[in-house]
Amino acid sequence: MKGHSEVQEWVQGCREGSSRAQRKLFKHFYGSVMSICMRYAGSTDEAADMLNEGFLKVFSNLDKYENTGSFEAWLKRVVCNAALDYRRKYDRNVTFIELEDIPDNRLADNSMNDAVSRMSSQEMVELIQLLPPVTRTVFNLFVFEGYSHSEIASQLNMTENTSAWHVNQARAKLKAAIMKCDNE
Repeated sequence: MKGHSEVQEWVQGCREGSSRAQRKLFKHFYGSVMSICMRYAGSTDEAADMLNEGFLKVFSNLDKYENTGSFEAWLKRVVCNAALDYRRKYDRNVTFIELEDIPDNRLADNSMNDAVSRMSSQEMVELIQLLPPVTRTVFNLFVFEGYSHSEIASQLNMTENTSAWHVNQARAKLKAAIMKCDNE
């Protein structure tokens, strides 16, 4: 793992227009950034598009990174926002259904089965990719990015209850898929 000072040198090199520094930064963070994109994407190709758009935003906005705090955390936030922008751009026909409009809704907390411990992270990513785009996005923001339902509601223009419903739907669907995989 490269040290903080080396990453800072690459950042400075990128600010000065060095394509070599850009390649090093891209290569160094590719794996962690691609894993973020894979959680939001429906396919590897879509994740690659998100990754490219995310790095483009990182390189275009390096002047906004003030060298305070973790560069990696800043980079991941920029990429996460790029993935959300991608979802908004390409999911134009997606509409949010308000919780109150859903009959027989169940907001019960669904716990995951022990089968999760027997699954690889790649298998989990593949199951998450099977979720509907809006549900997948809300689930990722809540579980992996640590957003509150209030923040998600504000960012995706939905109610907090609808955000909570999507997280619970994701948990229920993932639980069913995990139990199905475990029984095979």
